[in-house]
Amino acid sequence: MKKKKLLSAILTFFVCSVFAGCMNADYSNIDGYSDVSNAKKLYAELNSAHFYMQDNTTGQITGEFTFMYNSGGNLLYSHTATDGKDVYYEYCNGAELSSKHKSDENWTLLTYGDEGFQAYTREKKHPYTEEGVISVNAYAIEDSLVEETEGGKKIFFNYNPKALADSLSELGELKSFESTIWLNGEGYCFRLDQKAVFENNGEQVSDYSLFIDNMNAVTEITKPKE
Repeated sequence: MKKKKLLSAILTFFVCSVFAGCMNADYSNIDGYSDVSNAKKLYAELNSAHFYMQDNTTGQITGEFTFMYNSGGNLLYSHTATDGKDVYYEYCNGAELSSKHKSDENWTLLTYGDEGFQAYTREKKHPYTEEGVISVNAYAIEDSLVEETEGGKKIFFNYNPKALADSLSELGELKSFESTIWLNGEGYCFRLDQKAVFENNGEQVSDYSLFIDNMNAVTEITKPKE
């Protein structure tokens, strides 16, 4: 299985972060939106962090990403992803990129000048260090609810499925889509739940959670364990 196809299959959880919408619209009337907007900015400003994505239907961790910036401002990261069959591994030390699939005997190494190699920095961000990791599509939100929790907030968004249907049509007919975003007392997002229900020869549920931890606390990046 090619890398692109594998990552596309397992990271549908993040697809909502790239939906087209009016980026300059004022969504301040949506309860909780300003809190989430701030959390997105805080995430993108992190010096380091670790996140993992879990399929709540199976309990399987389907994606994991750990990153930090070195003293020169280059991004170091470790990434593992699986669709339940194949496993993809990726490791970048800031100057070289190593990658392989579970079935590959050896790692593939790319460095400066090689096709397919991209060095990331604080300015030229990796997609998993950008604001879009905490996905919210304000233009499609029908209603929201903000609850105070011990030391933070829980924000619930209910989306209009018709507004998101085209972008998720390959998974079936979207019947409902909702997300819950958990913030700590400093406004950082540490958990994001997304649940979608599709009609695809019967009802199918896509239920994932993203957990973010070790914010500004990662001190070393190591190669993923096979």
